[in-house]
Amino acid sequence: MSGATRRHGVLPGFGPALSLASLYVGLVVVLPLAALALRATSLTGPDFVRIVTAPRALAAYKLSFGAAFLAALLNAVFGLLVAWVLARYRFRGRALLDAFVDFPFALPTAVAGLTLTALYSGQGWIGRFLEPHGLKVAFAPAGVVLALTFVGLPFVVRAVQPVLQDLDPELEEAAGVLGASRLQAFLRVVFPNLLPPLLTGFTLAFARALGEYGSIVFISGNLPMKTEIAPLLIVTKLEQFDEAGATAIAVVLLLASFALVFAANTLQRWTRRLAGASAMTASRGFRPAPTLLERPAVRRGLIAAAMAFLGLFVFLPLGSVFAQALRKGPAAYCAAITEPNALAAIRLTLLTAALVVPFHLVFGLATAWLVAKFRFRGKPLLVTLVDLPFAVSPVIGGLALVLLFGRRGLLGPFLAAHDWKVIYAVPGIVLATIFVTFPFVTREVLAVLEAQGNDEEEAALTLGAGGWQTFFRVTLPKVRWGLLYGVVLCNARAMGEFGAVSVVSGHIRGLTNTIPLHAEILYNEYDLAGAFAVASLLTFLALVTLGVRKLEEAREAAR
Repeated sequence: MSGATRRHGVLPGFGPALSLASLYVGLVVVLPLAALALRATSLTGPDFVRIVTAPRALAAYKLSFGAAFLAALLNAVFGLLVAWVLARYRFRGRALLDAFVDFPFALPTAVAGLTLTALYSGQGWIGRFLEPHGLKVAFAPAGVVLALTFVGLPFVVRAVQPVLQDLDPELEEAAGVLGASRLQAFLRVVFPNLLPPLLTGFTLAFARALGEYGSIVFISGNLPMKTEIAPLLIVTKLEQFDEAGATAIAVVLLLASFALVFAANTLQRWTRRLAGASAMTASRGFRPAPTLLERPAVRRGLIAAAMAFLGLFVFLPLGSVFAQALRKGPAAYCAAITEPNALAAIRLTLLTAALVVPFHLVFGLATAWLVAKFRFRGKPLLVTLVDLPFAVSPVIGGLALVLLFGRRGLLGPFLAAHDWKVIYAVPGIVLATIFVTFPFVTREVLAVLEAQGNDEEEAALTLGAGGWQTFFRVTLPKVRWGLLYGVVLCNARAMGEFGAVSVVSGHIRGLTNTIPLHAEILYNEYDLAGAFAVASLLTFLALVTLGVRKLEEAREAAR
């Protein structure tokens, strides 16, 4: 290892780590998206412009971008409110609220769509009171905004909350002593520190909403020119065997997603630099609100508003899943989850997760180690590519695999000659799931590695430990809880993935249907109790994921 590399990383082995990470990113992300780009080059300029500017496409863009922007804006406002309450106040139920902020991360989007549709349809718990007053949510653009707000909820909260916890309340106290009002102290002292993470959260929520598919196909009604989003238009064109049209629209969304992810990573680096510059005035951990903001009426009002928002977007949908699943009784519930097609879907889902998670465990850990421990050219690009599947619509991931492995794809003739089937078979489902779950392990481990620094590894190397000894005895124990949560979150997403798997599966009952796809079929057949019974299995998995997260945080706090 060269001296330059040693200076920039505490562990030896830069070359192997870079090779593993490059292979990982290249095969999972770059190769499928390259097939998409290559297919797009087969279109002439006029044809490409004609497809992407057709009236139906423009209507889909307008709804996708407009609804994503509104949802991100709502999350910026209410996410800031929730983050403020969780960071500044102690109250009964605070730990529970904090845990359930991440519920939309863990809950499969198809389950979210089912639940929100049941709540806001004309006969739903909430919709029955809204529609008589002309407020139609389900099967209308408002339903799209609602679903996107749900899936983007955690981004702003988790971006702003750590900064609020680090900000020393004495700064606001000093502003009050100097005569500033509460509003002036917030606008001139607090908000400038919150602006970078707030923009980061907004950008991430916008990117996530732009690519959302699973929740919207249930609640939107999918009406062309009215409630049809761009990812759904891609699926529609694929079903019509119009791969060129699907590719052109996918390229537009892909470029937008890449720009948003790059902007979010730039904002995150800006936030970290500001945090480093203000480290001397930071105060780690929970701090109660300063005296300046401690008026009981203000505190109670903010807590009530945050609880109402989370109750409406988290706890009510959660309760609805199990209520709908059990509405015909325990016997019908057991019958729904044990009938042959349901069992086949459960087996395929478990098999997919069992193949996907170990793959990410090995390569994701190596990629996080490379990014955290070494400096090298192209590092920002590598981080952007790691995050890209998180922002890219799962439908685009599925389309890219079809263009690579499908009958008319780049590798299609080779696969056909050897009688190997990928698309509409289990391998395609596994590959699609690998694509959409790509960032989870890497991101969770990377956050822990960057937060804990390199001092212990440097000490081990100084004492004569080798690279592998240092990794297994020092680095790995440090990141084990972050790694565990990354694995659990990856497993939850693998078992709940809907959009990409829907494109490559073929929807063959008993063969290529996973749990979310089976729930969709039951819903389309108006078997709501059966659909929610199957969906409740994934909801329970989401709750387990949240429990592991809280355990990880408790262990980290104990450290």
